[in-house]
Amino acid sequence: MLHPISWAIRLSVAVTFLAAFGWSQCFDPPTPSVVICTPSPDSTVVYMPEVSVRFTPVSGAQIRNVIIYDNQRVMSKTGRGQDPGDIFDADVTNGQHHLVVKAWDTAGNFFKAEETFHVVGQGYPFCTVPNKLGVNFCTPPANAFLGLQFPLGAAARGLSRINSLSFYLDGVLQQSCTGGPGCAILVSVPQQGVFHAAKVVATDAGGHQYSASKHVEAQYTYSQYACFSQCVPGINVIAPHSGDYVSDSFALDMEILDNPNPISSMTAYLDNNVIATSTGPTLQQQITGAPAGTHILTITGVDTEGLVYWFQENVNVDISK
Repeated sequence: MLHPISWAIRLSVAVTFLAAFGWSQCFDPPTPSVVICTPSPDSTVVYMPEVSVRFTPVSGAQIRNVIIYDNQRVMSKTGRGQDPGDIFDADVTNGQHHLVVKAWDTAGNFFKAEETFHVVGQGYPFCTVPNKLGVNFCTPPANAFLGLQFPLGAAARGLSRINSLSFYLDGVLQQSCTGGPGCAILVSVPQQGVFHAAKVVATDAGGHQYSASKHVEAQYTYSQYACFSQCVPGINVIAPHSGDYVSDSFALDMEILDNPNPISSMTAYLDNNVIATSTGPTLQQQITGAPAGTHILTITGVDTEGLVYWFQENVNVDISK
């Protein structure tokens, strides 16, 4: 099944503002200032990260406005009396990000906070138009860890404007895009561990064609457990949840549900370090000595047929502002 992705609009909502839920420990600072709770400075986080900011004006004053910049792009702008809150922004894509928060109160005081963090995962940025004639087939990038459904994305330059980009998988046309020099689509493959030939052909207004190819492979079959019209096998997250604030000692509780085959093993990683293992469909352990900061929690599982389960989320350890 194919899902076209607009060149200008992502499948995800571009910016979502959320109130601080009960589990959040991103508090207003005790003294007049603005703080960035998450991601923590110099952390590496998985796409799509939560950006949490809090502001305390001087006594007797109110928030006048807060502007958050991501790599000099305005991520959000709030007005009088509005807390900047928690933000999920689909444009915080893979790569390095410099976050700057500027805040003013009604007494005329100015406050600023800034930090740098790095994003990895499946937040692939849109492909840029190449400087020379041809196709920049940038998505997925080399060494991407893919599931059974993944994006193909490219941008092209021709002798005249690009009229269409056509994507093929194993020689079968998947989707053609028109109306711009770049496009991304989602494609599906039937199983993990099989290489597929992906190709994109760009056609310009003069009929000239340009192409690029790459091999793609799905490395895992199942991700997070979900039930909508029907349930999909996967990893059921009990604790901690994505974005949770935990201490350096926290309970890890995961399970695989509706698995078609028996589960041989499960493994948990904090960043790249193994923190727990099991030999069945449940993974329960008290984790101790976790380093402070925002970290990537990765949960994997393997069944008796070699099918891989894989899920990632961000967790915040000992972050208290």
